[in-house]
Amino acid sequence: MFFNRKYRVYIIMCIVFMYFDTLFAQTDNKIEAIAMVKKDTIILRWSPVSVPVWQVGINSGYVIKKYTIARKGNFISDGLNQGKLLTDEPIKPESNTFFEKLSLTDKRALILQEAIYGTDFRLPTTADFNSSQKAFQEIEVRFGFALFICDLSPMLAKAAGLSFIDTGISNDERYVYSISPVNVPDGLQIDPAVIVVDADKITELPPVYDVQAVFLDKAVKFSWPIIFHKGIYSAYTIEKSSDGKSFSPISELPLVNFSENPDQDNFTFIDSLVSNDRKFYYRIKGISPFGMAGPPSAIIEGKGVAEFSAYATIDTAIINENGRIVIKWRITENKASPVLSINVLRSDNYNDSYENISRKPLDKGTRSFTDEKPGYSNYYKLKLTGKDNLESYSFPYFVQTEDNEPPAAPQMLSGKVDSTGIVSLVWKQNIEPDLLGYKIFRGNSPEDEFIALGKEMTPNNYCNDTINLNTLTPKIYYQVVAVDRNFNSSEYSMLLDLTRPDTIAPAPAILTKISHSEGRVKFEMEESPSRDISYYDLSFKTGDDTVTFNVRTWNKLPVYYEDLPVIHGQNLQYTLETVDLAGNKSENTRTIFIPSEAAKSLILTAEQSSDGERILLSWITPVGFDPVKTMIYRGVGDAPISLYVTEEKPLQFFTDEKIEMNTRYTYKVLQYNALGSLCAGNLIVNPLLKIKSK
Repeated sequence: MFFNRKYRVYIIMCIVFMYFDTLFAQTDNKIEAIAMVKKDTIILRWSPVSVPVWQVGINSGYVIKKYTIARKGNFISDGLNQGKLLTDEPIKPESNTFFEKLSLTDKRALILQEAIYGTDFRLPTTADFNSSQKAFQEIEVRFGFALFICDLSPMLAKAAGLSFIDTGISNDERYVYSISPVNVPDGLQIDPAVIVVDADKITELPPVYDVQAVFLDKAVKFSWPIIFHKGIYSAYTIEKSSDGKSFSPISELPLVNFSENPDQDNFTFIDSLVSNDRKFYYRIKGISPFGMAGPPSAIIEGKGVAEFSAYATIDTAIINENGRIVIKWRITENKASPVLSINVLRSDNYNDSYENISRKPLDKGTRSFTDEKPGYSNYYKLKLTGKDNLESYSFPYFVQTEDNEPPAAPQMLSGKVDSTGIVSLVWKQNIEPDLLGYKIFRGNSPEDEFIALGKEMTPNNYCNDTINLNTLTPKIYYQVVAVDRNFNSSEYSMLLDLTRPDTIAPAPAILTKISHSEGRVKFEMEESPSRDISYYDLSFKTGDDTVTFNVRTWNKLPVYYEDLPVIHGQNLQYTLETVDLAGNKSENTRTIFIPSEAAKSLILTAEQSSDGERILLSWITPVGFDPVKTMIYRGVGDAPISLYVTEEKPLQFFTDEKIEMNTRYTYKVLQYNALGSLCAGNLIVNPLLKIKSK
């Protein structure tokens, strides 16, 4: 018979593995264990965490290996290699007959017997999915009941093959226990339980702290934290007394937390009271998985409190000529729970918090109240207070007054415009309690009609807007209006004008006429009509050259100007640049050909001083040319070449002392004779002289 049952269980496990592979993939097939240390013994308790592990343990049993890893504070290096079996045979559940005898003294043994050896369990005759699912669900129920009963009784845990007492201990040693099943079927992997125990650390069970109790009408509600007891207590008992001395449990079985939330922090329970007139005493004990009770909590005492059933109904509200509101009500109560005082509460919103507007509690016989300073929207409630500070509240009653007074105009309006056209506005928040929101208006001129920004109001005292920067209108204007819940509008705020960032180039100045005569270039110019001009800049470059020569800069553009060009025999492109105060630029360009006038070249050389801090320029003047004026141009890095030095004498060399290390310099030297119209050297450039550091 036992062989047949064993064979049937094996068939079920095969079906389970076939059809519930996904379910088992989500369940850890392992054993978990805890230990309790006493003076001369160590009690081990273990539990399979899944049905397949439980079934293997019932049929094949468990073996326990013990390893001594430390003695007298010294670690034993090969302790984990010297395991010792604590039993000659695997630990298995006791027989059916044993449970029947045990049930004569402990009826809970019948539950455990049924869970392990129950005859009502029927296996499916075929391996169809529905039959297998039903069989598996019944196994799960039996599994849960078995573990629950074992947590309540050390004797039953031992009978179920889930407990062992090790008496061969020494209080100066540390042990490692390994608990694993035997004869595990192929394809099923079960992780053993491993636990480390110090034999000198006696297990002390803590009392249950911070028990809270609220006495209600013929009932008391308990609550206590269990987060600190996880792994210590698996159940609790509540003990009750009528004299504070003799306590007895309120239920035959301990209380167990069946919540599906693994992170629940508190345990709650409600016990009934036979009367509100008698005082009762309570204390709570925790029950460990070893079936042992911890010390009791502090004693809680109290009486039941009759339910406060009184309620008020506001039925009338009158608005006087002076604007005050008189509310009236009726109260329903009984003698067992009389009303002791009344308070009037008010809010401007149905769901917001309510303010107590009665200066002190009203007499219990009062049936009306005058609100001296009502708002526009008024929601009233009555709070009734009875014995033991029990309270009840009426439903809200709404009263709306006539409001013709607008809110104050918004103050301290300010703002700014960024370079992308985003406008940020902010103003001081209004203090009216019935304020609904704000409307923002925008205009391009103080004289124009302002347009509202959007159809909706904003409840905030700030706003963002986007404007077009590509316009000749330099400013943008804003005003704000406050609106209350009766749609009364305030006066407009003070006008705010903001300057648009200038991104538009100015109208260019014009080179209206350009001509060449006697070696000079003559210009006629017309200044820009724009009003925000910062300066004008005249420059030129040759048709094929990228180097630009600065000619002259003006804050106010002259009508006529003459230039003595430094280059002849080429087309010169003159550019008149107009720059406004924001740095925007516009250009006007004219090109003119400068005839060659037998210009001769200078032979220019450059040498760096030995200390690297100066550059010595020298040149050879062509034979027959008598210079009277020397002009030296210099360019730094990639910057345009500009006039550096002018000497009214025929120089043959020049020392540049204003240099920096690791910087490229470009030089041009020009000399003129007494006629002023002949340029001796018209294109002499040092080829990218590199200044090296010392």
